[in-house]
Amino acid sequence: MKTAFFEADPFSGSKGAHYVTIESDYRWEKGDEVWIDEGGRRTKLRITWVHVTVKDGMASRELLGLKL
Repeated sequence: MKTAFFEADPFSGSKGAHYVTIESDYRWEKGDEVWIDEGGRRTKLRITWVHVTVKDGMASRELLGLKL
């Protein structure tokens, strides 16, 4: 499933900067922690929101995470 990672605003929880989009069948849940190595930067996120969208029979999801 197409999975996009975004930074969550620490105060409002709204979607911020996009980090990376991957193809993954992993069942992401609130509280999961992930390291993202992208563009020479290493960022650790704690997932705070999982949003799944189904459109035309295809599923995709957006993960919001607080930067740790």
